[in-house]
Amino acid sequence: MSSQDLEPQKTAPSEAAPEFWRRTPPALFPSIMGFMGLGLAWRAAVRFDGVSISPLVSMCLLGLCCILFLFILACYLSKLSVRVGVIMEDLASVPGRAGVSAMSVSTLLFAAAMAPLSPLVASVALFAGLSAHVLIGVLIVITMARTERGFVVTPAWHLSFVGFIVACLAAVPLGYTALAQLILGVTVLLAALIYGVSLLQLSKAEVAPPLRPLLFIHLAPLSLFASVASLLGQGLIAIFFAALAIGLAAVLVSRIRYITQAGFSPLWGAFTFPVAALSSALFSLSSQATVFGWLALIPLAVATFITPLIVLRVLRMWSTGALAEKTGAATA
Repeated sequence: MSSQDLEPQKTAPSEAAPEFWRRTPPALFPSIMGFMGLGLAWRAAVRFDGVSISPLVSMCLLGLCCILFLFILACYLSKLSVRVGVIMEDLASVPGRAGVSAMSVSTLLFAAAMAPLSPLVASVALFAGLSAHVLIGVLIVITMARTERGFVVTPAWHLSFVGFIVACLAAVPLGYTALAQLILGVTVLLAALIYGVSLLQLSKAEVAPPLRPLLFIHLAPLSLFASVASLLGQGLIAIFFAALAIGLAAVLVSRIRYITQAGFSPLWGAFTFPVAALSSALFSLSSQATVFGWLALIPLAVATFITPLIVLRVLRMWSTGALAEKTGAATA
């Protein structure tokens, strides 16, 4: 996999500077997705009996990140309302495809955040997010078919094709158990294929330094499978996926200098959600074995430290226009 194959397409500058929302970069959404995952991790921590954590922490975090998500989503939808075809330009690169996929996955996380508060709002967000993710998946396949080397497997494929698993975090509490079981079964098979092809590719070629942060995305599916299996009462399956997630996390952490060799970029948003998802998965298993709850505090602490820093830096880049420029975001 080379960085040249995956570079975003540059758009020609306009004669006059457009309103900032007309070039809303999809690269915002992976970080926001991580922020929402952090809020859900703190909510999961409340249920761990080993420590006493106030639910106000998760409520404040989820309230803040939901407002931020809705604002950024409104900006991106406004961009699409001016010229709907702009989404195909954003999907032209791997980072762009990851960002647009993270938008619909964030909608599913919003549904999970709202499930205990308003089942109606959560249900609307759930099915809107699922519909959007299906549509985005179809558009991504069309884009890849038109792109040279478009079907080279990358970690972003998890977001695009396995991201449906996030819907189960809301579907189970809302009573859509059969839907959650179906999604879990299908996404496990899809993830297994992506893991297999990714391992084969890694054995043959090295990942370009700017794209290495995307490797952390591989941690998210295993963590989510553990959380969803636990919600469905499949304890042994949940422990199996959690063990795989812990092993993969250890490998990724041991290679952190290799992964971050290129320095900070908007792709560092890929660090945020997988770490938070691992914490939530381990907390979900703490009722079976207390040790999982204590282990969950480690990724929770890491996510709590890195996520706000990355989100703030990405938002600052957005405000100055640097984020759109660096990621080649299309302009409506």
